[in-house]
Amino acid sequence: MRLLTLALLACSILTLNGCDKSSGQADDPPVLRVGTSPDGYPHYFIENGIAKGFSVDILNAVADKIHYKIQWVTSDWVGVLGSLETGKVDTVGNFADTPERRQKYDFSVPYYYSAAQLAVSKNNQSIHGLEDMKGRTVAADLGSNYAKVLKEFDPQNQINLVTFEGQDVIFNAVAQGKVDAYVSGQVILLGQIKHKHLPLKVVGVPFGVKQVALPFKKNARGEDLRKKVNLALEQLRADGTLKKISEKWFDTDLSINPTATPSTQTVTPVKG
Repeated sequence: MRLLTLALLACSILTLNGCDKSSGQADDPPVLRVGTSPDGYPHYFIENGIAKGFSVDILNAVADKIHYKIQWVTSDWVGVLGSLETGKVDTVGNFADTPERRQKYDFSVPYYYSAAQLAVSKNNQSIHGLEDMKGRTVAADLGSNYAKVLKEFDPQNQINLVTFEGQDVIFNAVAQGKVDAYVSGQVILLGQIKHKHLPLKVVGVPFGVKQVALPFKKNARGEDLRKKVNLALEQLRADGTLKKISEKWFDTDLSINPTATPSTQTVTPVKG
């Protein structure tokens, strides 16, 4: 009985002194659950069990600002989208802010601007840009916004658009001539071709610039996180961190809107 009394007294003292923290858990930072794919270079990729990439660096910088710990939830892109929709993750990086998506999610301020581009087989000599795509087949990732961007530049539906699950499937299809081209993000294509030594090349000029931001569910938790993330992103923009991270990965500052850049405004749509 004496030992029990002493134990209870010691516990009471620890509690009063703020030392009873459930094995340190009370000091653990809140968690931000982020959906990611394991092979989304240069935005996301896993190296020695650690998440790396442009969007990873951005999200880590945001988490540091708001004093959160990131829990990376990894699956293929279709799984990432499903996890976001069902609330299994709080947000997703490299997600274009579009009017259609705003019906489901509230977005943070943008952290970079994305443009679409085409990739073809390295040996292809007949496709030089969108103007050459009439009657040809273009592949896109299932669930990707870039398929919709392509449609914006093909008002007469003269391009045959097909979708696949998995980038490697598309890379192989383009390289083998099973499809004529692949539409995706400019930086994704450049990064993947260089990183994987793919027998592909990027053609034409970037088109369909979209702002990329962090989506959140339309609920109390989502709105709370969005406000915190907005403040963090504004601070990271002001102190030059967004610019620094962008230049680290792409040798250029993608955190500024390139809408006024001539190369993104002189795209010739599909020829009639």
